[in-house]
Amino acid sequence: MRKVFLFSGLIVLGLSAGVAVSDPVCPVDPASYPGIGLEEMAQLRWTLKLASQPLDDFSNMEGANQLGMQAYRYQIAFMTYALALEQYHKLPAYRELIQPAMDRFIQKIIQKPVWEFWGEVSRGVPTLEPKRDRPYPEVHDPVGDINIMYSGHLGHMIGLYEMLFRDFHWDQPGSIVFAWSEDEKYVYDNPKLQQAMWKQMDENPWHSIACEPNAVFPECNQHPVLSFILYDWTHGTRLADVRQKFFDFFLERKLIDPRTHATAGYYLIKQDRVFSLQSPRSENAYDLLTVPAVALGLAGKGSASADGWTGAFMHAWQPEFIERHYPYQRETNLKEADEEGARLKRDIPGRPLKYGYFAAYAREVGDDETAKKLIAFADQKHKPQWRAGMLYYPWDKSAASIHLTGHLLFLARANVKDGLLKLHQQPWPESHFQEPLIEKVDYPRVLVTRAIYDREKKALIVSTRPGPGSQGQASFQVRNLSSDQSYALWLDGKLVKQFQGQDPFVVEIPLDGSYDLVVTAQ
Repeated sequence: MRKVFLFSGLIVLGLSAGVAVSDPVCPVDPASYPGIGLEEMAQLRWTLKLASQPLDDFSNMEGANQLGMQAYRYQIAFMTYALALEQYHKLPAYRELIQPAMDRFIQKIIQKPVWEFWGEVSRGVPTLEPKRDRPYPEVHDPVGDINIMYSGHLGHMIGLYEMLFRDFHWDQPGSIVFAWSEDEKYVYDNPKLQQAMWKQMDENPWHSIACEPNAVFPECNQHPVLSFILYDWTHGTRLADVRQKFFDFFLERKLIDPRTHATAGYYLIKQDRVFSLQSPRSENAYDLLTVPAVALGLAGKGSASADGWTGAFMHAWQPEFIERHYPYQRETNLKEADEEGARLKRDIPGRPLKYGYFAAYAREVGDDETAKKLIAFADQKHKPQWRAGMLYYPWDKSAASIHLTGHLLFLARANVKDGLLKLHQQPWPESHFQEPLIEKVDYPRVLVTRAIYDREKKALIVSTRPGPGSQGQASFQVRNLSSDQSYALWLDGKLVKQFQGQDPFVVEIPLDGSYDLVVTAQ
């Protein structure tokens, strides 16, 4: 195998003397491709750390309970979505780092501590019912019916994993087992999971899927739709056709109000009405609290969290519709802006989450300036901490910050313009998996901030920097280089070697700074 050694910009092939840098300039500018920033890399490393914990270890994921937004399921799902964005947009030619972490999160979300909450919630939520004199029968199967706030994320996570890596082991019969007890188990696989969700969205008269009994949330129903889209790409099915029925329901019930542009809280099935902060009625005793709160201004008239969550993910399948609403939602939610930061108005639902949701939304529609300002203000507000080169947002028991706060800000940092749209609508072709890539990276001694193969320019672009405290040398391999093809190797824009393709081609770099390497076919 041919090795390339880098020593402070000087490249030596094998054991020969240094090769003089020639005059040609690299035809590819690495800076023109998406890359991972400093805080983003630190959050990526923290996410990988959480993925590597034992499946029964939920430390650094604590919360008050599993009933609200502090729950494990939301943390695991949104970390997975952030990893998928990093893989697709910034590290498509470097699979070994993120693939095992995404698979691990799928394994983790099917652990009983994540989904056993459904036994309690399946009995019903009194504040959502018009009149309830007895609980519903308790249900332990977390994906068979309703509970899209869990099953939608599981299906979406598996869909992303299969599209990004073409690994279909979650399709194998019996690959998903929900064990309530030794004698009570619910056995699924990805096809059965997708069918269970599709059947509800297709056959329910409201063409959507409830989270709790009697309540349909607009943001939660984005995830089964995106799950169907991904499943169709990889399985040749037509499950996602049902999204038109859901969209018709969405428009009919004004889950984003065409007048105010505000996203509704939820649709109540029995009451056949939409609960929103413009119409805060549930037709039960809860109205004694919500109606006066809105009238007195104690509850805001909009929700940056609901707008951000729904808008970011719905943009992946209804971009024109969402882009019509975004400018008005931005104007409604943004309280003040200056050169450094931007605030969002008070948002009682999801108070510690609004900055991440709305910043991810702003990135998705291309409003990068607003996203940057929101992230900057969120960092001031939530005070992230550094640990061994990793960045995380600690849980504040006053609920000013929860673990999901940081995961959503990671999602915002990872996203790019049309990031979720392209992730779901432009899946990688099969040829992607035969293109040049890097592997056996000496992580975390060397951190890859960019690994992209440009098939039009026939160029592999790799950017690296040393991990915190790393010294000496690190290495990685370039794979899938054709033996009958000539290549040029460029370092920081300068030609250092022309060579015949070999597989693998080993690169060793000193850990004394950042490097941009480009391999171009000749």
